[in-house]
Amino acid sequence: MHLGQHQYLTLDLKQFYPSTTAAMVRRWFRDEMGIYPDVAGLLTHLCTIDGQVSFGSPLTPVLCTLIHRSMFDQIADLCEHHGLRYSLWVDDLTISGKFVHGDVVREIRQIIASAGLRSHKIRFRTGSRPVFITGIGIVGRELVAPNALNLRIKELWESYHVAETIDERDVCIQALLAQLGTQRHISGPSSDLGRRAADQMNSLRQKRNKMYIEASVKASADRLTRSLTVLHAAEDAPFDLA
Repeated sequence: MHLGQHQYLTLDLKQFYPSTTAAMVRRWFRDEMGIYPDVAGLLTHLCTIDGQVSFGSPLTPVLCTLIHRSMFDQIADLCEHHGLRYSLWVDDLTISGKFVHGDVVREIRQIIASAGLRSHKIRFRTGSRPVFITGIGIVGRELVAPNALNLRIKELWESYHVAETIDERDVCIQALLAQLGTQRHISGPSSDLGRRAADQMNSLRQKRNKMYIEASVKASADRLTRSLTVLHAAEDAPFDLA
């Protein structure tokens, strides 16, 4: 969505969850969902604590998005009117385009304020340097994996090379496959980094299969050795002539 844009504006909604009060929740259940007031009050009691939505509940992100949907729709309409692109992830808003005018920013902040919320951490970026949106970097028309992901992959490779047991190596391989898959998805399967990640993933799968085969062969050989040892011990035992 935001690839190839010249300017980027990112902003956060300050204290998004604590600012979503029980009164807002009750009003949404009653007015938007058409629920009877007593039932709306009961549902609000289940969804909130200390007069605000419950922080950490899996319901809260979805509920807050629905409660403030009118605000988000107004921002989306404003961006569309000005030919801008707009995306939302919980309380992180990203707007991009050829030029993001200051008047648009002021209108967006007014819309947010009218909904009883506040915005902060407003940042402008240009397409000439990485712009990170929900953890993924954009440079022009290219996606860039975050440095934290690359560092994590490096750490996992180091752990894999020093692993001593099959279980330790297997844990490292599973984690590497997941992280390399993420790196390939972000960078694109046809990019140099994506192809290198795919090659590394195939190599890891082959090494894992070989590791399991060798472990199985060794276990079978050990069982055979133990069986032969027991058999020879029985053959060498003296007869009881009593």
